[in-house]
Amino acid sequence: MVERRRFAAIVNPISGRRNMLPRVRTIARAVERLGGRLDVLVTQWPRHATQLAAQLGDEVEAVLVVGGDGTVGEVVNGLAGGRVPMLILRTGTENLLARELGMPTDPEQVTDTLLRGEQFATDVGVINEHRFLAVAGIGFDAECVARMNPSRRGHITHGDYFWPIWRTYWEYRYPILSVDADGERIFDGRGFVLIGNIARYSAGLRMLMKARNDDGLLDLGVFPCESRRKMFGHAFRAFLRRHVGRGGMIYRQCRTVRVSSEEKVPIEVDGELGGCLPAECSVRPGAVSFLRMWDER
Repeated sequence: MVERRRFAAIVNPISGRRNMLPRVRTIARAVERLGGRLDVLVTQWPRHATQLAAQLGDEVEAVLVVGGDGTVGEVVNGLAGGRVPMLILRTGTENLLARELGMPTDPEQVTDTLLRGEQFATDVGVINEHRFLAVAGIGFDAECVARMNPSRRGHITHGDYFWPIWRTYWEYRYPILSVDADGERIFDGRGFVLIGNIARYSAGLRMLMKARNDDGLLDLGVFPCESRRKMFGHAFRAFLRRHVGRGGMIYRQCRTVRVSSEEKVPIEVDGELGGCLPAECSVRPGAVSFLRMWDER
C-alpha cells in the first residue's frame, strides 16, 4: 500500500474579512482526490499557531498557512529550526508577505502548488529571539497595534484601524531612541524605527524601498520625529515615495540592529505585539522555505 503524501493547514479563523474554512476544506478534498492528505488545524487563541506548527511531525511535506502576516509569523516561530516549506493563503488585512511573494488565492492553484510547487528560500529577521519575515516596528506603529488589540473582535478590515491610528497620531509622545547599525551609533533622538525584509508596508506604502527577502540584509529606516507636523511630513513623503534621506530620515542596509531607550517603548513584529525595548535584531539568510510554481512567476 502506497503511503499518502501528508500536508497540514494551520488556519486562523478570525483573520481578515471572512471565514476561509470552506475554501480550505475545498482544497483538502482536492488534495485527497489527488492521493494526498491535508490535515486542517484551526487556531483557538493568540499564538496557538506557533504551538500547532511545533507539534507537526517530519512526515508533513508542507504547511498551508491560512491567515495574515501575524499568523505566518507565528507558524515560522513554531517551525524554528525546521525546513518544512510553507504556502500562504492570504486572508489578513494587509498580507504584506503573501503579496510580496505572489502567493496564489485560487483553491485550484493552491492545491497544485502544494503538490507540485518548488521550494525557494527567504531570509528571516530575528528581534529579541522572535523571528519575523516582513517588518518590525518600534514606536509609533507598535503603539497603533497596542491600541488596536484590546478592541479586536472577530474579522477586521482596514477601517478598524482608523481610530487607533487617529488617536495615536494625536496623542503619541515620541520617545528618545538610540539606534546602532552593525555596531555603529547612527541616531540619538526622538522618533520611530522600521526594520524589515520586504519593501511593502501598511496601506501600500513602500517605507523600506530597497528591501529584498533574499539578500541577507536587514533594511533599517529611522524616522526622526517629535511632533504631529513632522509625522505628517514623513507620511506624505512616503506616499510620494520621496521619503528616503529627507526630513532627516536615515536608511541603512545592515546585518544587525540595536535599539534602546530609557522609556517604555513597544515593538510590533509582523503586525503583532512583540514586547518592549531594548531590541537586538539580526538576520538569518535563507532560513525559511516557501513553495511556488516557478513557471507562473
